[in-house]
Amino acid sequence: MFDPDAPRIAAVVSRPGQATDAVVRDFVDGLRAKGIRVQGLLQEICPNPGHCKYQLQDIVTGKRYPISQDLGNDSGACALDPAGLAEASEVIRRVEDATTDLVVFNRFSGLEAEGQGFAQEMLDIMSRGLPVLTIVREFWLPAWRRFTGDLADEILPEHNALNAWFRQSHPER
Repeated sequence: MFDPDAPRIAAVVSRPGQATDAVVRDFVDGLRAKGIRVQGLLQEICPNPGHCKYQLQDIVTGKRYPISQDLGNDSGACALDPAGLAEASEVIRRVEDATTDLVVFNRFSGLEAEGQGFAQEMLDIMSRGLPVLTIVREFWLPAWRRFTGDLADEILPEHNALNAWFRQSHPER
């Protein structure tokens, strides 16, 4: 039975070699084609790899935010670009409750596990009761479970699983 007070939070559990980003993008595109209001960020590989490896795309406007920096082949440092992440976080801070059926975060990963990255934005959206979907690699599941207090659903990166979760968490749709 649907509990309207239960958190509607889900992680698409990603394993190495799975095309999880493509599955989530297709899912989001399908929802938007039905008139469902989805906001947030999707991750993609930069088309011009010399400048960045990954970028985030605003689901609503299509604007792209490079989030990695080229540190050279010999660098062992994290290539995430803090300035790019900060700029992209504005997309999440603009989410309005009344105009949103689902908020998508590109990832819950190392930064979020440490309380950085999009951790504060995720907590804000969750505390407002908005449905949240993100991708979590298997390695980060223990940290994700602590972060959400074990209140999140874990979904396989499959269209049927995503659609079933959305229908269950949005019985009015």
